[in-house]
This record gives sequence, structure tokens and C-alpha cells, in this order.
Amino acid sequence: MEKRKKTVFVSFATQKGGVGKSTFTIYAASWLHYVKGLNVAVVDCDYPQHSIIKQKKRDMEVVKTTPVYQNLLVEQAGRLKKKAYPVIGSTPANCMTDWRAFEEKADIPYDIVLFDLPGTMGSDGVIAAISALDHLFVPIKADRLVLESTLNFATTINDRLIKTGVSALKSLHLFWNMVDRRERTTLYDVYQQGFSLLGLDCLKTRIPVRSNFTKDLSATGGPVYRSTLFAPDAAFTKECGFDTFMDEIISILKTE
Repeated sequence: MEKRKKTVFVSFATQKGGVGKSTFTIYAASWLHYVKGLNVAVVDCDYPQHSIIKQKKRDMEVVKTTPVYQNLLVEQAGRLKKKAYPVIGSTPANCMTDWRAFEEKADIPYDIVLFDLPGTMGSDGVIAAISALDHLFVPIKADRLVLESTLNFATTINDRLIKTGVSALKSLHLFWNMVDRRERTTLYDVYQQGFSLLGLDCLKTRIPVRSNFTKDLSATGGPVYRSTLFAPDAAFTKECGFDTFMDEIISILKTE
């Protein structure tokens, strides 16, 4: 019997709020689960906010009263032969224990688990949770305060957990989010040269500013953007480069 690949643990994390870690967790989970057909789970450790658990509840309430989404859900389930991905509530200190307890009772094996962590390393259990991950993706934007905070976070994780080999963490990758395409691309190239000098990797795809990233399901129907129940709109993900971004991430996860 062929040995099943191990479940890969991933997180979009940073210690600076407002750069899209939870939104990217939802988009990535939905893309991997509904578009790529992988078995995905999300562990929402961002206690006490639990924004992804709240997102799923909102999504389900909208679907209950919106026929177009009801039909889409039936069509998607029939085509994929799978349910919506689970979202498990936890805390950073208990996230791995809670995941293992869920996994023991699950009727399918999971390919990828995404952990949504609090936006500060000072929260109890965050360092231990990061240490148990396989890959960490860190959003950044061209703002001095965000850059300083994010680089401090990334270099600390890289130097203390990855280079020393004291954790399970295999890689850390920065990526540009909220990029204003009117800005000079040379500015980002200079930043990335600085990242290289610090020994930090940065993904090639740069995600632009788009208001649709934070649009939830509407009671009047319409395209799907941020949702735990459906794949994000294909035209939107292509236009903003999210599909290319996810291809980069998948190529990293396939090294498992």
C-alpha cells in the first residue's frame, strides 16, 4: 500500500495587523479546497476574535436566504464530491492538540491545514505553534512601520527557528500585499535586494490593492470573493494575480 503523504501545516502570519493574514487564509483555503480539489482544514487560533469562524457563520446565514448561492452550493458539492472545509476554533497554545483530536475522528485524510494565528508573537503559545508548522508565509506592504515590524518578526523566526533546526518549520516566505501599481516597481526590487541580504525569501507574485478582497457574500447574490464556502471568482483571481500567487505556494508545498 502506498504511504499517504503527511499533512502539511501552513500559516499566513505576521505580528502587524491590517495586512490581510486572515483574508489570505480564507482565500488560500478556498482555492486549495474548491479549485485544486485538495482536502483542506482551517484552525482558527486567533482567540478571542475567531474571525474565520465568524466568517463561516455569516456565509452560512447568507446562503440560507439566497437561492443563487444555494444552487451554487449544490452544484459545487455535486461536482467536487466533497463538503465545505472545516474551521476549528482553538488558541495558539492548544491548536496542535485540538487539530490532532479533530483529525482522529475525521473520516478523510487532510492534505493541508492552515492555522490563523494572532497578530502578535507575545500571545501565549504563538512561538510553539509557529515551531510546529511546515511553512510560513508573511504578508508585507510598502509602509515603513509595517516593514520594520514584519522584518523584525521574519528575521527572528528565520534565525531562531529555521536556521537552528530546533523546530519543524522548513521555510519562511515574505510576499507583497496591497501593492499600488502606480508605484515604481524599482522600489520593490530594491526592497527585495535588502531581503536577500537578510537571508529572507520573497515570492515573485505581488498582490495589488483590490477592494474585492474583503467583499463577503451578498444577500442579493453576485460574484463570490471572500468566502469559506465557495471558490473565489475566477476572473477576479486571474486579474489580481492570486492564481499565480497560489501556484507559487503550491510549488513550495509540493516539496513535501
